[in-house]
Parts: sequence; C-alpha cells; structure tokens
Amino acid sequence: MATTTKKAPKKTKPKPRAASSADAVAKLKETNAKLGLENKELRRKLQARDRDLTESLEHQTATAEVLGIISRSPTDVQPVLDAIVESAARVCGIDDVVLRLREENSFVSRAHFGPIPVPPSRVEISIDEPQYRWMREHGTLHVPDVNKWNDFQVVSAGGWRSRLTAPLRQQGKIVGILNARRTEVRPFTPAQIKLLETFADQAVIAIENVRLFKELTESLEQQTATSEILGAIASSPTDIQPVLDTIAKSAARLCDATDAQIIRLDGNGIVPVATYGALSPTHGGPIPANRESPAGRAILDRRTLHIRDLAIDVETEFPAAAVFQKRLGHRTMLATPMLREGVSIGAILIRRVEVRPFTDKQIKLLETFASQAVIAIENVRLFKEIQERNAELREALEHQTATSEVLSIISRSPTDVKPVLDAIVESAAKVCGIDDVVLRLHEGTAMISRAHFGSIPISIGRVEVSIGEPQFRWMREHGTLHVPDVQGQNEFQLGVAGGYGTFLAVPLRQQGDLVGALYAHRTEVRPFTPAQIKLLETFADQAVIAIENVRLFQELKESLERQTATSEILGVIASSPTDIQHVLNVIAENAARLCDATDAIIWRVDGSDLRRAAKYGAHSSGAIGEAWPLNRGRGWVPARAVLDRETIHVHDLLREVETEFPESKTTQQSTGARTVLVTPLLREGVSIGAIFIRRSEVRPFTEKQIALLKTFADQAVIAIENVRLFKELGER
Repeated sequence: MATTTKKAPKKTKPKPRAASSADAVAKLKETNAKLGLENKELRRKLQARDRDLTESLEHQTATAEVLGIISRSPTDVQPVLDAIVESAARVCGIDDVVLRLREENSFVSRAHFGPIPVPPSRVEISIDEPQYRWMREHGTLHVPDVNKWNDFQVVSAGGWRSRLTAPLRQQGKIVGILNARRTEVRPFTPAQIKLLETFADQAVIAIENVRLFKELTESLEQQTATSEILGAIASSPTDIQPVLDTIAKSAARLCDATDAQIIRLDGNGIVPVATYGALSPTHGGPIPANRESPAGRAILDRRTLHIRDLAIDVETEFPAAAVFQKRLGHRTMLATPMLREGVSIGAILIRRVEVRPFTDKQIKLLETFASQAVIAIENVRLFKEIQERNAELREALEHQTATSEVLSIISRSPTDVKPVLDAIVESAAKVCGIDDVVLRLHEGTAMISRAHFGSIPISIGRVEVSIGEPQFRWMREHGTLHVPDVQGQNEFQLGVAGGYGTFLAVPLRQQGDLVGALYAHRTEVRPFTPAQIKLLETFADQAVIAIENVRLFQELKESLERQTATSEILGVIASSPTDIQHVLNVIAENAARLCDATDAIIWRVDGSDLRRAAKYGAHSSGAIGEAWPLNRGRGWVPARAVLDRETIHVHDLLREVETEFPESKTTQQSTGARTVLVTPLLREGVSIGAIFIRRSEVRPFTEKQIALLKTFADQAVIAIENVRLFKELGER
C-alpha cells in the first residue's frame, strides 16, 4: 500500500500544465505586440490622412482667396500677382517665389515674395534654352536637387537647392513663369505642384481680364475722342483751329506722348498750326520742307515715320532737327502725313522725352487722327471756298452730327447694342432721305433683322442666305452694292415686292468677314450720292464697333460671373466640409444660371441606381433622394453619360427620344425638355454620378457652356471627396 501510494503522485505530471500556461502568456504578448504595431500604423495613416486633408483645405482656401482678389481687381493685375506669390510661399512652405512675365525676348519680374535675391528685373531668354524647351513640351519643371540634376544646366546663384517652375500658358504659348525655390533639398509634393500650376492658371486669367478691361477702356477713350473731334468739326464749320487743337490734345493723351504737333504745308515750307504739351508752343515762320527733318520726310515720303531714338540718328539722318532735339531733349518720335486724295497737306507728330517706342495700336491711332484732321481741314476748305453750296454743306454737317450722335450712343450703351442699331437706321433714313432702312446680322446661314425704320414692310425676320448669291458675292469682293434702278437691271435678283426702285446694301465687315448688311431702299428711282454712300458706310462701321463692344462686355461679364461662381463654390466647400447637400445645391443653381438652362439636376451613383442628389429649377419636380435604376441602360440620357463616362449633348431630345433615348421619353413628355446636356462626375476615372441641365426650347449649348458644366462636375467631385474624407476621418 505504501509503495503504491508513493508512485501515484508521479503519474499526475503537473509540469506540462505549467508549460501550457507559459505558451499562452507568450502568445498573448505576441498578440498584444501585433495589435500595438497595427494601432501605431493606423494612427500614422490617420495622421497622414489628416495632414493631407488639412493641406487640401489650405490649398482650396488659397485658390479661393486668389479668385476673390481677381473678381475685386478687374483693372489691376498687380494685387493678384502679389497674392499668388505670397499664398504659394505661405501654403506650400516655399522659401522664395517669383513670378515673371514675358516681354518679347525677356522675362520681367512682376511679383516676388521671399528673402532670396532675384536676378535683374529683365532677364534675356532664348526659346531654344533647354528649360524653356522642356516647359513647352512637358509643362512644369521640377528639380528636386539642383546639385544632382544632370538633364540640363540650371543656375543656383541664389543658393537654392530645390526648384519648381510652372509655365503660364495662353493659347499654347508661354507668357510667363512661376518660380518656386527652396534653400534646402526638399522636393515638392504632387499636391503642391498641382497648386502652383493652379496659381499659374489664375495668373493667366487675371492678366487676360486686365487686358480685356484695358482694351475696352482704350476703345471707349478712342470713341469718346472721335466723338469730341467730330463734335468740334460740327460746331466749328468755318474755324479749323478748335478742331486741330482737339486733335492734337487727343493724339498726345491717347498715345501717351509728351506733346503733339500738327503742321501744314505752306508754299514750299511747313508751319506748325496746333500743339499740345510743354515741349514747343506754336510759333515761328515756315521752315524748309525737306527730308532732313522728321516732319518733312514724312510729308515728302507720304508714309508714317517712327524714330525710336532721335538722339542717335539726328546728326546723320535729320541734321535740320539737331538744334531742336538738343534743346528740347525729345528721344522717341512718330510722324504721320495728312493725305488728301494721296497728296500730303501736312503731318501730325508726337514725341517722348525718353526712349520708349510707340506701339502698333498707337501708330494706327495717330494715323486715324491724321485722317480726322484731313476731314476737318477739307470741311473748312469747302465752307470757305463754296459758300453757295449751302445745301451740300448742311448735308455734310447733318452726316457728321448723325455719326457723332451714334458714337455718343455707343459710348453710353456699352452693354446693349439695340439702341445703337435703332439710332443708326433712324439716322440713316432721316439724314439721307431714305424711305426704308433695315439692318440685318449674319447668324449661321441666315440674315436676321435686328433694326428697322420706315414704312416698307420687311420680309420675315429670318432670311436664309447663300454665299453664292450675286449680291453677297459682290459685297464680299467689292464692298457696297448700289443699284440705282432696281427694275432697270438684271444682274441682281432683288425683287420688287416691297415696291422700291433704288437699292443700296452696305456690308458690315469684321476682320474681313461679312457679319451683316445695312440695306437702304427708296420707292422711287433716286440714286444715292457719294456723300450718302460714305455716311451709310460709316454707319455700318459704327454698327460693327458697337457689336464688338457689346461682345467684349458680354465676354467680360460672363468671365467674371464664372469666376464669382467658382469662388462661391470653393468657399462653400471650405465652409461646409461635412455638408455635401449645401455644396451640391449651390453647384446645381450656378450650373443652371450660368449655362442659361431651365433647370439642373445632380445624380449620384448608389449601387445599381442613380439617386437624385440636388436640383434647381421649375422642371426638377422629383424629390431629393429619388432613385432610378442604372439598368434602364443607355436609352436614358443620364445613364448613358455615367456608363460611357462621356458628356452627352442632345440638341433636340424630342427628335431622338424614339430612336436614341427611349427611356427618356416619359420625362421628356412631362417636362417638355428639348435641348439637354449631361456630363459625368468622374473620380479617378470612375463615374460616381452626373450633372444634368435642360432647356425647354431647341437651343444647343455653346462650347463655353459645355466646358463650364464640366468644371462644375469637377467641383462636385471635389466636394463629394472632401466630405467622404471628413467622414472617414471622423469614423476612425
């Protein structure tokens, strides 16, 4: 019994149980270690995601701020450029940013932020230099470390190591560069590169806006000056001096010259007759008219003379002007002859005390002033020489007054062409004694009536035209078409349904293209005089000027509206990082309003359905959240855009609903939609929805409106992605 009792405890073997417990502890420690590593990795990813999200919001806020400055500075580009370089440096952590614009063969510094000294403000360039050839072919140039860059030589005189150069492109050409530099080796991230490229695009937008504003301002100033000169001509029919004084003043002011002088041929010499500016008052007798003075050479050669630096050429080319040049100190000079029927009767010259050549526009403008001076001189000559021709004189004054009035209306109606066209047809009828005047504009293949004055019934508003018709071929090749007796000729099939006997058609030309015509009819056979024809041609030119002014204003207005809408949407995105509904509502409203659509709908992909996420407009009667199955297929317009990942533009849905889009038939019938446009919302190439706009009439959307809708689609994707990232971050 004792022996048996001693052996029993040995069989229990407690040591294996101790070993099993140790293994469990080890496994538990291993599991805890793995969990710790996973938690650490998860925290790292969340921190990285948080940094990316913060960076994205900072980038969006910076671009929104620049867009806001663009909208507030339509006439001054400098605040925009300063904001761009400062925002780029601050948001992207860049030591130094400089923005240069191209002028001929140089890059000129226009904005700089940072402590690194920039090279001289004007840097000569060569289009064959490797870095500019790279940017033309590939776009942005990123040099992570200049000391390890071997593709081509880059200068690092400022002590910088990492560099990024984003080109400013306009119509495919490099018009400037945005240089970002870091003193240490710290390459730019893809997000920073994208932001700097966005800043470069915004700089181009701002420059273009300011250019349009300046062109418009110059155009209005020129028209006002022309109106003043014509007014002076009309108010001084026997006194040429006020007209010449007005022309000299306008020439100096609008051509940005130190002074202006008008000289006349008097026998074999030239005499100053009007001046404006401090350089030389009108005085002295005639001086010889020879080629040894700039004015004499312009008169004798009957061509415009542009001297970039008179101090260099005066001794050899113009010795007669040496004394005056040394005394007055003028350097750059422009002289254009005043030609009457090909004969020089004088010249207008303008001067600058510094070396600064005149632009092509200023040269052309001075030639216009010379033409106006000739008109004024000729008018006074006619008044003094032919007193008995009072009737013709009154006619000339009426013509000038009429054109002056039209020019005044142009200056007062820069955004509405209708008052100008109405004034033109009424003035033409009254001043020229015309029974009926109609102005038509060429749109597509038709001539559309835009203004009418008279008692003769006109044909329907839209008249189809053929470029092969004799009258249009004549106007393209020869200009104004004058048919003194409609029934007495067979060359032109003009018709006599309106009961007219004499016909005149003046083409409206814009850059050589026929954009319309001014038609004048008389019920009796009474040919137009040369003066009347010239006046009607002037009216036609004024109509083209008015149309172009309104077009520029409209383009500028649309550009500002688009920028304002983009800024508003970006602001909403930044201020509503978790509320996608508010952002989509704003996008839908702007899409409908700026694309001139009846309504707009934003759809989002939800599994196998398209769900209505936002809407704007009277036709969008469905509820938010309403779903339509994607399996309706490509016969439903939004589904086709989502499935094909392409923009769909249907000019007339009613004509295609039976064949191309049968699944859209019910919607078309209930809403009456005719023209529709839908573009997909693409995130990394995957359709996540679509934005859809409609019109109740057949009126296709323009290329600008299509591009604008794609921009709204991109903004919707950005907003959706931001909200998704915020939600993911919140959940984690």
